[in-house]
Amino acid sequence: MRSSCLFPTLAVELVELIASFLEGDTLLDLRLVCREIQKKTFHHFARRFFSSIKTDLSDDSLRRINSLSRNSELRSYVHGLAFMLHNGVGRGLVWERHPWGPLSAPLEVEAIRSLRDNLIQNLTNCRSFFIFCRYPEGHPDMSHVTITDAVAVFFALVVDARLPVSSFHLIYANKYSRTLIMDMRRLPKLLYRQPEFKLVWGNLQKLSLEQYLTLDNFGFLLELVLSAPNLQTLLLNLGSHDLASEFMHELAESANFSKLRELALFRTCLRAPDLDKLLGIARGNLSALTLYHVSLAPGSNWTSFLKRLSTGFLALQSISLYYLWASTPAKGLLTFPDLRKTSSFCTTSGQSLNMFYSEDLKSPTVLGIEYSGSKMPHVLSLLQTTTETS
Repeated sequence: MRSSCLFPTLAVELVELIASFLEGDTLLDLRLVCREIQKKTFHHFARRFFSSIKTDLSDDSLRRINSLSRNSELRSYVHGLAFMLHNGVGRGLVWERHPWGPLSAPLEVEAIRSLRDNLIQNLTNCRSFFIFCRYPEGHPDMSHVTITDAVAVFFALVVDARLPVSSFHLIYANKYSRTLIMDMRRLPKLLYRQPEFKLVWGNLQKLSLEQYLTLDNFGFLLELVLSAPNLQTLLLNLGSHDLASEFMHELAESANFSKLRELALFRTCLRAPDLDKLLGIARGNLSALTLYHVSLAPGSNWTSFLKRLSTGFLALQSISLYYLWASTPAKGLLTFPDLRKTSSFCTTSGQSLNMFYSEDLKSPTVLGIEYSGSKMPHVLSLLQTTTETS
């Protein structure tokens, strides 16, 4: 009993440290003990539960955001807004639609205007946005509001408000990491040609696009990348097919990634010259590179790529390479040397190494590697002994 009575007298730093080890429900129970504990756990509580808020554009969810924005203590902790699908999108609101597809005037909906105003006036730290679609959207009739309509509402909001968006993540993928497809009928045409869009998108520092690439969405997704000259982080998951290779070629020919620090390519296909060009643009600042389920188009070679990567990329501190496929001389999955068994390599303080092995227990092979540290050129040199298997 005595020790429990002393708990509220502990320093704020100690109380926050203890709170960081608690599950969510337990933390909420702790905050009910007394006002002193509430006060000393407020920062941790607010950062944990309110750093990112969610909406499905329903009337109920937008009312909750409106109430939160009026709380002067909590609203400064909100840094991200996620558009999520639960049991439908846009319930409780009346939406008008153009005959050709897109919502006609989303900002004429009072709840959407309130969200815009809150983002400008109250939620001033909320500049990261996430749009998640976890199910095949298909092509429902236009009487239904879908997650692609939410994409259109998002762009209408930020363009009208001139919000300096710092981070945008458009994730159309299910729990199996299978990329899904937007319903492009629902997006305004040539959005990216608006001067206001260019102004907003010029602030973007982080961009994630996970979407199955089609002829319909090709131009839209490409412009989202090309219109962001100040990107520092780029993640692309486009699907492993020829159209993805064409997308990466267009990106390599047109993009300006002079400030790019992190590049991650997932489940996509490209030619080695295009990958070289993309990385070459970011050579001076690139510190992290992730390639996962990436296929090189015919005529390309991973070993030559690793050799080029080992020279000139002085800022590179972290690599993650998994399931890399080559198309020549035959389609094969790369295997890497087991660096743990290499006499010339040993991990020291400040370095991290993880190897990922095949499921063959009799003859396990290394199919992936994660490394971070100062010996990057040496690690990449060792990886050039990579072999390809069919």
